[in-house]
Amino acid sequence: LTATNPICVSLGTTLSGGSNLFMMLEPADATQCITIIPYGGGRPNTDRNRFESSVQIRLKTSSRQKALETMQSIIENLHMNDNVCASMNGLIMANQSLPIIFDVLEGGKYIVSVSNFDIIHTKE
Repeated sequence: LTATNPICVSLGTTLSGGSNLFMMLEPADATQCITIIPYGGGRPNTDRNRFESSVQIRLKTSSRQKALETMQSIIENLHMNDNVCASMNGLIMANQSLPIIFDVLEGGKYIVSVSNFDIIHTKE
């Protein structure tokens, strides 16, 4: 993503692993960040030479508006994107068109929103 992308603008100029981008778990001291939580899908389909997996993207921000706008941008960037899967061909699809926004954390200091995606990996 470019530094001017709304996702990067919301969280800083770049997404950086261990700073504002995490896999599975984020440290307790993480402030505004994205956490990618992968989970397995069904068994591989050998007839069609593909398999599916899923991922939940969790966003922690400082305001409800930022949570909504940033997660909506994540959905728009990822839905039907076939450039996300680095190791093989694949297509990512959002499971909902709007973010799920949870209650506030730490006395109203942070808002958490999530979005769920399915990924179809194909072998060629």
